[in-house]
Amino acid sequence: MSSLKLVDAEYGDEEDVSYSDATEEDEPLESHCDRRCKKFSQVWLLVLTVGIILGPVLLVVLRVQSDQAVTASQLWQNKKLANLPPEGTRNPVADATLAFMIGYGRQMRLQASILVDISFGLVFCGTLTSTYIATSDWDKAPKDFRQKGTISNMAQSVNDPQGRLWTTSLALASILLTASMYTFWIYRPWWPQVDFEHNPLASSVLEQRAERRARTAWALVPNVGFVLAAMVPSLSDATDLNIVLAAVHNVTAPLSMLFLMVMETIQLEYGENAFRYFLSAEPSNPVYGPLTTYQRLRVVLVLEAWIAGLIFVTVQGYLAFCPNRRHWVALVSYYGEVIGIILAFSLPAAAAVDIRKWTQLEVGSVMEETAQAIPWIVGANINTTLEKMIQEHPLGS
Repeated sequence: MSSLKLVDAEYGDEEDVSYSDATEEDEPLESHCDRRCKKFSQVWLLVLTVGIILGPVLLVVLRVQSDQAVTASQLWQNKKLANLPPEGTRNPVADATLAFMIGYGRQMRLQASILVDISFGLVFCGTLTSTYIATSDWDKAPKDFRQKGTISNMAQSVNDPQGRLWTTSLALASILLTASMYTFWIYRPWWPQVDFEHNPLASSVLEQRAERRARTAWALVPNVGFVLAAMVPSLSDATDLNIVLAAVHNVTAPLSMLFLMVMETIQLEYGENAFRYFLSAEPSNPVYGPLTTYQRLRVVLVLEAWIAGLIFVTVQGYLAFCPNRRHWVALVSYYGEVIGIILAFSLPAAAAVDIRKWTQLEVGSVMEETAQAIPWIVGANINTTLEKMIQEHPLGS
């Protein structure tokens, strides 16, 4: 605010007249679309939730065609496997080791499944307060939300409820995902890398070196980036060294999301052939058989996540170069980011439900699963393969 002194011509008195430094261009422009968004904010939010987040579930689950259950014991049904050797030639130590490996894999899948479910719930609930303010309570939004249009801008201060909830939720979810190493336990090994000689049960324990390195990066890189993005705020009035905080946040957040989505897409396309066989009942590859309901669900979710991300990036490009006075434009950017994040974290949750069913060798105990797996292990001649590898690469060479 500034003041101007006016002198009364008759009495010589001075009077202070105040006026605002803000020009008409700086004031928010409440368009017809803005008024509708504010009036029907709850309805709009409900439509987005049902149509975008719950829509894929209904689309896939209500398919007329039922899944053909495929278990690990059916992977090599076309192979001519050897019968079990006579009881006297069996190796009890090897059988006990196999039972331990199957039991350990089952436990790790259960652990990873629980952690990815908790992570999805944390991220989803962490966005609710910010989404309510952005949609219904515009007065509590940051002053530059119309020009930023991101959840990072909405939740930049941990002193506000939305900031504390989002920061805590995203950081904790990312830490849980890193600790679970879910990329090894709840996704199918890439079928072109599955070898009947080395990995007859398509187990993550026996994955090849290159795939294990890729899955390690998949588990660590995006989640470490999300932790940094959560802990390092992007402030509206970044000055001095605060600019470093904004730079770290603005680099780690989008690159982490991009890396995560690229790996999810590689898993579905290269690892499972899910895109090409989405509408087909034929086996998607020689290893895994026909697609399951949850594989199709993940295809829909990953496509929606890419679309949401494209919308967010497009609007952000507009906001970066053009001044914006309309709230609905910022809402489009905000919802594009939030929906993309929610869908990205829902992909491991959907994969966890799928893998628990797919990898079950036999309904029952670990020992019963071991009994089902022994014929395939024996038929694969893994012991012979190991002896050959030892001869080719002796210890210390």
